[in-house]
Amino acid sequence: MDSTDDLCKAARGDDAAFARVVEAEQRRVFGFLGRMGLDAATSEDIAQETFLRLWRNAAHFDPARGAASTFLLTIARNLALDHLCAATRRRETSDEDALSQARCAAPAPDAALERRQDRARLAAALARLAPAERSLLAASYDEGLDLSAIACLEGCSVGAAKVRLHRARQKLRQILETDDG
Repeated sequence: MDSTDDLCKAARGDDAAFARVVEAEQRRVFGFLGRMGLDAATSEDIAQETFLRLWRNAAHFDPARGAASTFLLTIARNLALDHLCAATRRRETSDEDALSQARCAAPAPDAALERRQDRARLAAALARLAPAERSLLAASYDEGLDLSAIACLEGCSVGAAKVRLHRARQKLRQILETDDG
């Protein structure tokens, strides 16, 4: 659902329009934050802060620069990156420990278990990427955003977004290949 018209109305003080934006976009924001590697409680907190900031900054929304969902995901992304960078500085255990634990899980022929192990392996590899790289991959694969929307989300040109996304994919591939070998 496109919330652009409602966000424009909310910028002019229409509370009902803002409520419609929240209703239409809350699952998307919460899911995006989860795919950036945040747990449910943190995703919920950051989603709430995202909508508070959206309310405060609705007047800065320019529909000529992109969709309301892109504006909203940009706010969510920036808050998540701030949180993840702070958490990285505070973290006492390394991502290597999580990766080692994922590798030590006993293999079983059950297809469902193999899928869970693959997801755990991918999650561990994603955790080794910088938060900005995870954001790019989540925007591309999980949200299905095109390069122009990703560029808007990242605050860069389409060419720069393409290069950053390519580098994030390469880095993820290298991590996964290194772990296999």
